[in-house]
Amino acid sequence: MNQLPIGTIFANPNQPRKYFDEAALAELAASIRERGVMEPIIVRPKETGYEIVAGERRFRASQLAGLTEIPAIVREMSDEEAMADSLLENFQREDLTIIEKAVAIQNLLKMMNQEECARRLGCSSSTLRRYLELLDLPPVIQNELAYPPGKQSQHPLSEGHARALKALNSDYGTQLRLVDKIKSDRLTVDELERLVEAIQRAPERKEAFLRISLDATEEILKRSGVKMEKRRSFRRRTATEYLTQFQRQSTALTNLLDDDVTRFLNYEQMNQIMATGTSLLEDLEEFVRTVRRDLMSQDFGFMETYVFCSLCGRRELVGSRCCSVCGTVLKRCADCGHYDSAYQQCSFHGFYVYGSEAEMPLEDSRSCSCEQYRPRVQVKHKAFA
Repeated sequence: MNQLPIGTIFANPNQPRKYFDEAALAELAASIRERGVMEPIIVRPKETGYEIVAGERRFRASQLAGLTEIPAIVREMSDEEAMADSLLENFQREDLTIIEKAVAIQNLLKMMNQEECARRLGCSSSTLRRYLELLDLPPVIQNELAYPPGKQSQHPLSEGHARALKALNSDYGTQLRLVDKIKSDRLTVDELERLVEAIQRAPERKEAFLRISLDATEEILKRSGVKMEKRRSFRRRTATEYLTQFQRQSTALTNLLDDDVTRFLNYEQMNQIMATGTSLLEDLEEFVRTVRRDLMSQDFGFMETYVFCSLCGRRELVGSRCCSVCGTVLKRCADCGHYDSAYQQCSFHGFYVYGSEAEMPLEDSRSCSCEQYRPRVQVKHKAFA
């Protein structure tokens, strides 16, 4: 390690990192005045002095602190090695912006193939391609991503937004208007993807879609017979999450159904709420028809027979083992037509079921797995046409 005069050291013009936070530099400079430079920078000798390979932030802070010398490790390195080491240091410390990483990778690929670049940086070839794809975006959008990692979360346009905008690379004007809409409407990545898809599926309505809300856009497409691609890729876990969300939203919607509100709505508002409710009812009926069809198409012994949860009063299909709201076991011997409560015995199987278990079965009770369970009270739900 050497103590080199600061005046003989200069930054690498190809340094991948372009943004330095002034406040953070000032804090580091104050620390250096107090404790000195704790970690030496790495430089390589050049004809006019020493070029920084790693540690430009420490070098800048040392200049701010008024140092005349700085600890440094001098290494003989080629341009390729210097760029790779500089990029690797910043990748590991996550100091680079997304675009800085992309530009640095692009420069590195001028000196080595993709496999060697990926190996040096410790990432996959697909990760390299994902960074390079961002450079296909217009410079204006690239500039929107030129925020350091610590501040990117505060900016409305993220890497995910930028990737969604790539689909419209042939329409620069629309991309810029969507950037403004992302900022004004605080669109999430998923919302932007849906809006971009809507523009692609109905380009003749683009002007309207750029002005109205996403909900209105999707309603126009639905009424026009244009089907959007499904955004979910269901697996067992995500389908279960969907069911939970469906139950929660159903409860929230039910809580909104208060006819007392009509006392405070004017004629036009009541017309709107009536139309919205009717549209929702049509969509829900179509969805229920689909679920009913799929249930009937499989050999589950499906009967559209409903029972009521003894605890919360929720109505469930007889095929459900537990209440979807409170978890109470629904297949109770006390409700079964085969159960004789006087003798506490199942008349079909012949075994005894004590009254306590018949009234409050556990999940491992016999009634839960009994294929002969027949509820005494059957509430038939009117099938939709």
